[in-house]
Amino acid sequence: AGHITAQTLMSILRDKESGICVDAEGFRTAGSMVSVLPRDPARPCVHFFTATPDPSRSVFKPFVFVAGIKPAPQVRSPTFVQDPARQIPRFQSSVDRRHELYRRHQAALELMERDR
Repeated sequence: AGHITAQTLMSILRDKESGICVDAEGFRTAGSMVSVLPRDPARPCVHFFTATPDPSRSVFKPFVFVAGIKPAPQVRSPTFVQDPARQIPRFQSSVDRRHELYRRHQAALELMERDR
């Protein structure tokens, strides 16, 4: 009825019964992408990527590619004021170096597994 949304397309890409999302027989869906291309040229396109195998278990993360965009803090690699790698003697303590998007992906994956 003309009401296809990004969420609709993500659901389709996660559908294993249809054969779109594959994780068997030596072949695996490597990743998926959904793009929202607005008709208004003043609005930016938004591209959602899984960047991980098996879209049925992945989180679609939004990316916008435009000139002059200010990156959100969540997409930057973590930095540490007291980085154990830069102190002498080195590595006397440890820090969680996992990227924020990775940590959130892992949390979402745990929720999805629990809800099965």
